[in-house]
Amino acid sequence: MASTESRLVDMAHHGQFAHPMSRRAFLSVLGAAGIVVGAGACGSSDSPGGSGAAASGQASAGGGNVKYDKTWCQVTTLSNDFFVAFNEGGKQAMKALGVSMASFEDQGNVNTAIGQVGNVRTAGGKSIFGTPATEAQAAAVTKACQSAGIVYASSYTAPAWYTPADADKWARFITPPSVKIAAATAKALFDKVGGSGTIIHVPGQKGSSADDQRTAGLNMALKDYPNIKIVTATPGNWTAEDARKSFTNILPSVKDFVGVFAQNDSEAAGVIAALDAQGIKGKVVTGFDGNKQNIQYIASGKQYLTSATIGGLTAGLLGVTVFDVINGAKFELPERFLSQGALLVTPDSADKVLNTIYANQLPFDWAKMSKTLHPDNWDPQTLLNPIDPRELYAGVPQEQYKLNSAWDTADIAAVRSTYAAAFKSGPLFEYKSALVA
Repeated sequence: MASTESRLVDMAHHGQFAHPMSRRAFLSVLGAAGIVVGAGACGSSDSPGGSGAAASGQASAGGGNVKYDKTWCQVTTLSNDFFVAFNEGGKQAMKALGVSMASFEDQGNVNTAIGQVGNVRTAGGKSIFGTPATEAQAAAVTKACQSAGIVYASSYTAPAWYTPADADKWARFITPPSVKIAAATAKALFDKVGGSGTIIHVPGQKGSSADDQRTAGLNMALKDYPNIKIVTATPGNWTAEDARKSFTNILPSVKDFVGVFAQNDSEAAGVIAALDAQGIKGKVVTGFDGNKQNIQYIASGKQYLTSATIGGLTAGLLGVTVFDVINGAKFELPERFLSQGALLVTPDSADKVLNTIYANQLPFDWAKMSKTLHPDNWDPQTLLNPIDPRELYAGVPQEQYKLNSAWDTADIAAVRSTYAAAFKSGPLFEYKSALVA
């Protein structure tokens, strides 16, 4: 049964008051009683619910009161299913913590993204999390946040050898192990088509780490399949429409093909739309990211495989990170440079994954991910594996950036053990041994 305090806090967040002054009077009474409520309780109709924070208590890891400062989520475009899911997951996580969130679309433009950092600073904001489109944007936004004193957490894309050790305001970087996942995806595709034939490759966006790494994984797997031929289309730029055009344009020059290696699920959706429009059947299509629509395609036979990291989960993890840092939580360097586990979803598992994970409300206990709210029993609810940059960037020259010497003394192995042991619950727990990280 909920405590009296938690019911009062829930009333502050969710209760209906006849007049704004009534709410303020109620909050004043709570304050006099020593009950602290997040600032979201005083907000407008889009104020966060805060149920996760209320249920977890109000004391931060440092013993003071929890800060519920507004945060911002920065994505490329909300016309892309992955970014929509990313933004929605961030919103759900922040609402559970009692934090208000606003969203930016930067269209992959570096200057726009930097300008948005300036807007946050002008508004007195303290944090941003997001997924930059290119390495150039990733570095620029990180540096802009560092200069502005804004806590930043990001995913997927960063320049080689540039890590959170280079900027103390860069709280965390989370990415799937794209090379490893792409190699596994390509191998599954090649095996499905019988180990021979032409595969059309639709790349992502130039300048993106994820794009480069997924292509590298494709090429790695190709070495073991001499009878597979790759024909590369123009970039699909992570969107269904650009991928549809790219795929349609290359078809006249390809006499026959057996499958398509699309660099993400939005692109796979564009390819599937083109195949349907031309009445082409029997081609094996793979993608990445685990968009809900694509899991449905796999269940219905339109797509063969995707790697589900669940963009909304990634965003939630990043949002929880900036919340924790603002509240004084400390992260060791290996905790700030993480690989997120991916689940390879096939026709055999698609229905179950849809039913257990892809509800409108993501089935994660966001508050429990927080070291602020759960300092003794936090649980990331997915496999987070600290990355050794010397392994990730092996063979890549240290030209624009050099590895920070802080990594010389970083105890990566110990943090790996800690995070593996902390993952004890959630909808992905039954797949723990199958996650690629």
